[in-house]
Amino acid sequence: MKRRTLLSFLTTLPCLTGLSLLTGLLLTASPALASGFSVTLAPNDPALSCHAPTTPALSFGTPPAGTKAFAVIFWDQQPGKLTGRWTVYDLPLGTSGLAPAAAGGLNIAGGKVGTNEAGQPGFTAPCATGRHELYVDFYALNVASLNLPAGTPLQTVHAAIKAHKILEAKAHVTLIVK
Repeated sequence: MKRRTLLSFLTTLPCLTGLSLLTGLLLTASPALASGFSVTLAPNDPALSCHAPTTPALSFGTPPAGTKAFAVIFWDQQPGKLTGRWTVYDLPLGTSGLAPAAAGGLNIAGGKVGTNEAGQPGFTAPCATGRHELYVDFYALNVASLNLPAGTPLQTVHAAIKAHKILEAKAHVTLIVK
């Protein structure tokens, strides 16, 4: 599906010690935008600081018809490198968001958490110095469960998500780690 940027708005905000945070509002021409299906990540979320003990808080918009469950993948794009930092799947229909939870937990809000690409269960915040383009992909799924145990590697979960995706929404934040 071809995506076109409708609006890109960047501002610099003061953030946590040692960090400078740029927020990006990225709207794309897609069915997700028209339907109200969305995901939101606060640009000043404390979980975005290095070695944060908690997961980010996320809020979700209205799911499309036919949705039976949700999944989330949190990506960190650095120059020449894309890292999956968190995956949550089998979130029940009716879940309107994720509250902060222990970063290493394998269950959250009735859903399961996978092993990230750092080989760790749960969420790991960006720590490497430099620019990090953080993306949250939020998926509406056509099955109630991906039938994968908690702790499944992110890439395995991602393949299962792609096979059952109805619709995808994205959130984006630019983080500068000093």
